[in-house]
Amino acid sequence: MTIRSFDLLQPRSLQEAVELLQKHGDESRLIAGGTTLVILMKQRALHYQYLVDLQSIPGLSQISRETDGVRIGALVTHRMVENSPAIRQALPALAEAFGHIGNRRVRQTATVGGNLAHADNRLDPPPALLVLNAEISVFGPKGSRSITIKNFFQGMYETALAPGEILVDVKVPYMPADSRAVYLRYSALSANDWPCLGVAGFLSRANGHCKDLRIALGGMAPTPLSIGGLELANDKLLDQAVVDKVLELVEQQIAPFSDLRGSEWYKRRMARVFVKKAIERLNGGPA
Repeated sequence: MTIRSFDLLQPRSLQEAVELLQKHGDESRLIAGGTTLVILMKQRALHYQYLVDLQSIPGLSQISRETDGVRIGALVTHRMVENSPAIRQALPALAEAFGHIGNRRVRQTATVGGNLAHADNRLDPPPALLVLNAEISVFGPKGSRSITIKNFFQGMYETALAPGEILVDVKVPYMPADSRAVYLRYSALSANDWPCLGVAGFLSRANGHCKDLRIALGGMAPTPLSIGGLELANDKLLDQAVVDKVLELVEQQIAPFSDLRGSEWYKRRMARVFVKKAIERLNGGPA
């Protein structure tokens, strides 16, 4: 099926892009890699008269190491994150998460900003970004602002982006000494399919005991979910008793729904299996 005709607008700056979005309102949409938007427009599920092309704006496709973390531009592709020496060295769990998306052809085109702005609850990167305390920079009619990744996702396909705002980059802090992060995903159908669930974990230690434990899941609620209440593990060894309490918190907070990738019961069982596996790896198992 062919796409209905539209006008491709190519601004040369973020300010110009914002002005175009304001001018054309609901008839306009940003396009970056286009891997999702183009498919939806071909299927006639969506149509916009004006597409505002971010690829024409310079400076959005860099990965840069800063004193306190790594900054990833909105137009950086998934493949660039997957293969980046800076990210693989400092934040390997993030490279792992981006390396699971779709297939190599998709990862070569799809962008970090487009992935996050799409806000599908099953996406691979958000759980890893959640446990790593990432922060998103946006630019809009009122200028620049930052949004913590925890506050970015508002619902199914809904974000904290206000009308006319553009996701500019993602800043991921370096992990502290004596810490570890992992990302695991489970696909019930094929490796290229949406995951049944994704689980990210982060653990920092002090004197061999847990200092900070973080768990986040994708596909288990209307938005990527950061598990609350994990302070119960602080200053303790991650023994079976503590792990059982963590699994109880996960069970209480997830809200999966049945689909082709599994029933609600099945997804709850898989959440327990993969959260436990993530904790085992954080606690000294194979990375």
